[in-house]
Amino acid sequence: MADYSLNAVERKEKGTPASRRMRRTGWVPANVFGAGKDPHMVALNENELMQLMDDEGFFSSLISIEGLNERQDVLVREVQMHPYKPKALHVDFQRVQADQKLSLNVPLHVVNDEKAPGVLAGGTVSTLMNEVEVTCLPANIPDHIEVDVGSMEVGDTLHLSDLKAPSGVELNVDEESDQAVVNMAGVQGEPEAAVAEEVAEEAAGEGEEAGAGEEEE
Repeated sequence: MADYSLNAVERKEKGTPASRRMRRTGWVPANVFGAGKDPHMVALNENELMQLMDDEGFFSSLISIEGLNERQDVLVREVQMHPYKPKALHVDFQRVQADQKLSLNVPLHVVNDEKAPGVLAGGTVSTLMNEVEVTCLPANIPDHIEVDVGSMEVGDTLHLSDLKAPSGVELNVDEESDQAVVNMAGVQGEPEAAVAEEVAEEAAGEGEEAGAGEEEE
């Protein structure tokens, strides 16, 4: 079952002039392809689309395209955005089939950071990756993958191979590179404090030497 739905209308004209006219009237051109069927040109209501795009899960969830001859379950494959305005210019959707696995990127969500020993000691969780590629059947697409940092100490690092995927979901991990996902950075301000202390000690030492020289004279 799809997590989101979008109403679409048939799009007969193609090309840049036709797309511009469509956008001026509040519609976004889109293509639906895949599953062994011919590509389908459609148009989406801009306001409805942008509302759904505000939700992070929209980009990694099943979407039902409604309003055509038949309902089509799809995934977002590419969104072309305006260079400087919060407007979608074009969207590509890929049809999915219930019995065929697919690969897609899903968000990574850090959890239990508030009780991590490293955080309690003054450290901070530094996020190095925001999403990961998974392979699964459409029915098993996860909203996100959790990154549990609850036991991390300062200096610890979690890699992709440390993550746990839900049942029926495979993490696409390159064993040779095994990218770092998060690390626990040290206490903020420590380096600066150490440098300041070292400078103060050096200044004190120089003062003692100068005092000793004056006494000898």
